[in-house]
Amino acid sequence: MKTSNKIITALVAVALITLLSCFSETLPLFVGINNSISEHPESIDEEYGFDRLDQDEDVYWSSEINDDLPENHTVQLFDTLSVTDWDKYANSIKLIQNPGGLWPLNPRQNIRLLRPGNTDLTPFLSFFSKELLFKEQLYVETNFKQKLNCAKGEEEVFVYVMNETTYNAMSFSGNILNKLYDLAIHHPVLMVYFGANYPEKLHNWPITLFHIPEQNTITQALAAQSLVSAKDVYTNNGTLFMAQRLGRSPVEYSGMDMEKLEEIDRWVEKSIRRKVMPGCQVLVAKSGRIIYNKAFGYHTYDKKRAVSTEDVYDIASITKAAGTTLGIMKLEEMGQLDLAGRLRDYMPDYKRTSLSYLRVRHLLSHHTGLQGNLPIARFLNRDDIFQNYASSAYNIAVDQDLYLKSGVKDELLAELKRVKAPRRNFFRYSDVNFIILQQLLEHQAGQSLDQYLSLSFYQPLGLQHLQYRPGLNLDKTQIIPTEQDKKWRKHLVHGEVHDESALLLGGIAGNAGLFSNAKDLAIIFQMLLNKGAYGGEHFFDPATVERFTSKNNYNYRALGFDRLAGHSKNLRRYGASLNTFGHTGFTGTCVWADPDNDLIFIFLSNRIYPSKRNNKLQKTGLRERLHKIVYQSLREGKKLAIRG
Repeated sequence: MKTSNKIITALVAVALITLLSCFSETLPLFVGINNSISEHPESIDEEYGFDRLDQDEDVYWSSEINDDLPENHTVQLFDTLSVTDWDKYANSIKLIQNPGGLWPLNPRQNIRLLRPGNTDLTPFLSFFSKELLFKEQLYVETNFKQKLNCAKGEEEVFVYVMNETTYNAMSFSGNILNKLYDLAIHHPVLMVYFGANYPEKLHNWPITLFHIPEQNTITQALAAQSLVSAKDVYTNNGTLFMAQRLGRSPVEYSGMDMEKLEEIDRWVEKSIRRKVMPGCQVLVAKSGRIIYNKAFGYHTYDKKRAVSTEDVYDIASITKAAGTTLGIMKLEEMGQLDLAGRLRDYMPDYKRTSLSYLRVRHLLSHHTGLQGNLPIARFLNRDDIFQNYASSAYNIAVDQDLYLKSGVKDELLAELKRVKAPRRNFFRYSDVNFIILQQLLEHQAGQSLDQYLSLSFYQPLGLQHLQYRPGLNLDKTQIIPTEQDKKWRKHLVHGEVHDESALLLGGIAGNAGLFSNAKDLAIIFQMLLNKGAYGGEHFFDPATVERFTSKNNYNYRALGFDRLAGHSKNLRRYGASLNTFGHTGFTGTCVWADPDNDLIFIFLSNRIYPSKRNNKLQKTGLRERLHKIVYQSLREGKKLAIRG
């Protein structure tokens, strides 16, 4: 009888596997590397899976194929610049001298920019401010000399922006020019000189000198990129320095087809009209250059505020990859963590819990079998969790007008320790894994997660937008709202994290909480494509990046990162490599980095406005469709190159 039961059980299991194989696109949700079915399969949030393109999707959209472009979408300075004009202007910029190796400028420096007040430098300042923070001063200010005297005792790097008119006027009086020379004796100085010919006497100044023969909108923007090595730079004697940071360039410059890539505009506009989302940002980077970076639509459907490329979105679970995983990578590389180590090896508080035997690599791989979310139901039923002003009882600010009650975070972490681990490990996507990793990171680093990430990565990378709790630092007009929460918070979620667990933890969590624009995310993933190097600095050893972004030994994912190979066979047919890694987010976001093609694709949206029940992003397969266009553009570009 027992043998008979075993045979029946085996036959049922085989039949179930056969049935699941009919749905090969979703099979990775439940099947590990040994094709064994999880004993606890359960529904996975849409933040986990990638969009699917159904066979009839083109029919679904066909009635709108030829509609006009969106009523609001950004047009970047280099979007319409030909490769010929790019080469003409970019190659005209020369690094004349660089004593002391001051160039390239970097985010760690305290920079003061001096410039003329009678010249429009908007393009230069716009690009420069996106790369570095700096103080600004005009040559014509009445107290100019006094301000320079005050600066002598400070550790500052000075950037002089000069043109022929300004230099000649200063030479006539001599006073300010002498003051600038004297300042260069005591401080590091970089001068940007616009003019047909630069004065020979500048060779005698102890300064880094850039010469730009022509001053116009394009050369100003290119000059700003040159100062931070966001474009290739030639010296006066023909030596080439390759770019070290992400900069803008024309699409064709990276070997892709611009006409094909511009199809993104039309598909996004169709989606906005169908209320898939109010707006979005889309970015494509190829070979270390941003070739497409546009904002579409509005913050909300009332169309009062257009989306800008400088606005930040709640990136939800991308936090796991762009935040927590980076911190764990650094600690592992420094020897402060071992991937094979167990929680009990590092955290005494967990020794008497059922979580104590969990290994670091299992947490990163979602190979623990832990429940999907923290046990927060009882907190959601309370009405005393938040108030809109600070007090001794509500002293954790999660937004400018939202404060968490003292002790709530500790209560929730106590609940975390009571979470039961299953007897054997299996795959289940779980936020709990990364909240545990947050506790582990903070214990080993001796810092909070946000502080550790900021000091180790975000500040040295020059990221101005990627951050936790943006409502405390940014103007609300720069933050995209998420959901109109009518059940729990009873207000529009705007400036605070949407994820309930992350909010109860004070807005800083290992599973969610980061906000960003597309550009800052691109820098993170370009650093990873560069095997840990960016802007002349090394953040990881190449072996560390390889170890964490490669397929793990338990399921189709990597360590902390998702892998495209587990989601979209459709994209692989168009050229996506099996090594593509990244992550998606519940709010309607994704980032994918393809090391074989040196390609980054980023899509950020607030598809959950006004309600998280809006699943049109998944139904239309928009993210995957746009990603497919990117690969088609790459393929068409290669064809055009072959034809010559």
